[in-house]
Amino acid sequence: MNRPVVLIRRSALSCLLALAPALVSTVEAREPQAPNTGAVAATALTLSETPPPLSARYRVTVTTPARSARPPVKQIWHFHRNAEQVALLKGTIDEVWHRDRQGLVSFERVFHDDQRTVDYTAGELATIGVATDWAALSSLVDAQVLRSLRVVSRRGTGAAERVVLVGRAGSDAYRVEWSPALQMPTRMLRTERNGRQTELVLEQQVAVAPATWPVVGQRSADYLRLDAADFGDMDYDPVVRKAEALDIRLGWRTAHHHD
Repeated sequence: MNRPVVLIRRSALSCLLALAPALVSTVEAREPQAPNTGAVAATALTLSETPPPLSARYRVTVTTPARSARPPVKQIWHFHRNAEQVALLKGTIDEVWHRDRQGLVSFERVFHDDQRTVDYTAGELATIGVATDWAALSSLVDAQVLRSLRVVSRRGTGAAERVVLVGRAGSDAYRVEWSPALQMPTRMLRTERNGRQTELVLEQQVAVAPATWPVVGQRSADYLRLDAADFGDMDYDPVVRKAEALDIRLGWRTAHHHD
């Protein structure tokens, strides 16, 4: 017998980065301080409603405290966006957001190891209280996180302009190097209270992805598809349990108890 799942409203953008384990850092203390005026903050954190279409490759490094003796984990993520789709391909799991002509946003999570795709319709996202902000999804960083950080430096102009922001969001510390022209981070350091650290570094961004980069939807074209609305009847399925566990980690649901 299943107990009711308690739902928590949270931005959909948290999905893009929350799945990577994210050292308590002193970077904030080392940064030169800039005046934290409202005008400066507003200029730095404006997210475009129509960010330029692009594809990007990020190098991701996850580090745990020295006492754990675990070597850093390194991955390559590919990020693609246009007016209808935002996708983050992480190797074993893809996260793809779709927007239709009516502006309704849906989501799919692809589990390559299981050859399964889980679909979240716009209606299902609304049911579980997930807010979908397309401009925020397209920026790769949660807008709420950006707004909680303060500007400490600016350099360059035009396409070369970079804005550096530092601060805390919840229990995590962040340092973000932001490109206003690209509307995305060129480098981001996320530090968790438990000592884990995730760093994203933009290695390449292009208008059209090279043929050697993974193509959204290509590997998963023949995968079995599951509807997230049917989770309640599929507690036995290991992929459903994986998807629910990720939802819980993102704050989309609380723990689902099984009797």
